[in-house]
Amino acid sequence: MIDELLDSLLVPRLPTPAELDAALAELCRGAGDVEPILHAFKASQQLRVGVRDILGRQDVAETTAALAAIPEAILRVVMAREEERLVERLGEPTAGQGETVGVRAGPVVLAMGKFGGREMNYASDVDVVFLYDHDGVSFHRRRTRRSVEGTTNAHFFGELAQRTMKVFNAFGPHGRLYELDSRLRPSGRSGPTAVSLDDFARYFAADGPAAVWERQALVKARVAIGGPAAAARAVRIVHAASYERSWTAAEVAEIRRMRLRMEEGAKATNLKRGPGGVVDIEFAVQVLQLVHGGADATLRTPETQAGLVALHAAGKMPTAQFESLLGAYRFLRRIEGHIRLLDAPGRHELPASPEDQRTLAHLLGHESAAALLGEIREVTARTRREFDEVFDRVEAGLG
Repeated sequence: MIDELLDSLLVPRLPTPAELDAALAELCRGAGDVEPILHAFKASQQLRVGVRDILGRQDVAETTAALAAIPEAILRVVMAREEERLVERLGEPTAGQGETVGVRAGPVVLAMGKFGGREMNYASDVDVVFLYDHDGVSFHRRRTRRSVEGTTNAHFFGELAQRTMKVFNAFGPHGRLYELDSRLRPSGRSGPTAVSLDDFARYFAADGPAAVWERQALVKARVAIGGPAAAARAVRIVHAASYERSWTAAEVAEIRRMRLRMEEGAKATNLKRGPGGVVDIEFAVQVLQLVHGGADATLRTPETQAGLVALHAAGKMPTAQFESLLGAYRFLRRIEGHIRLLDAPGRHELPASPEDQRTLAHLLGHESAAALLGEIREVTARTRREFDEVFDRVEAGLG
């Protein structure tokens, strides 16, 4: 990891996502066991990001996007390798109906949550929804000794999803890669691990069973893996389910109640779920995106900061409110990141130890822990007021 440490000090920028993909593919080429390679890749790349973060050489958006690009590169390698193994055993999944009969079916992965918004922290989960583009069956173009009779595409891509999660979530000699979570899929844990695009569309149709919170969650969705046609269709389904519908005042009030329920059990020092925390900003942005995104496609972005900028540019957020929420978001996310760099026990909690508080204040350029804590109180109080103003305004406009 010495090379990565030197690069973080000497190279003026972080690797692009394409460069990360190429580097990891080269590292894994011809390797029988890629587990140690994946763990070393993650550690070395996070080291690069962390050193530059501590030295103040990148802003919050650059840091969180870089931290999201690392698991995305790993996800592509893992899924490609596991799919190749499944094809050898079960055959190639192919479309079985319509104009696409005989076409090779493929996986589609939606990045969700912080992963979808390219807003990951050093210890964030990787939230995904596993999809596939065509129903049908698999068959062998070339038989091998390991081959078995073909199976349905539902089984094939469900197995692919399970194998991918096993690689990410397994605890081995090097620990766990990431906590890969697919709970945001249709019907949650009770639903199939991988869902066809047809079933995904039916679930999120106007008369489908998707709940308000599930439609809201799609604001953070983006396609991480998928062919061009399948990716485009997935985006159309996501936009129809979230933006291209008439939101009611009752639904907006329900979103507000969901946010307030998230505070239950959270301490005031929780910078994510506490009053005036990061979730206040995310929910305020998302409700404005949902209500106005049907008429204005520029508002359809999974990234919170980009959403704030787009809302302000479209005249949906006053300048003073925009500047307040954007500053608060950058401030709180920067503190969250540095808490993780301290290796503090809580991911989003301000450290209780006076020594850790002083160290955190020093890292953030504050003269004392008291000064930092005072600014946090001011920012979170102001953010809660802005959150209430946004929801009051939206509910009144729809009522």
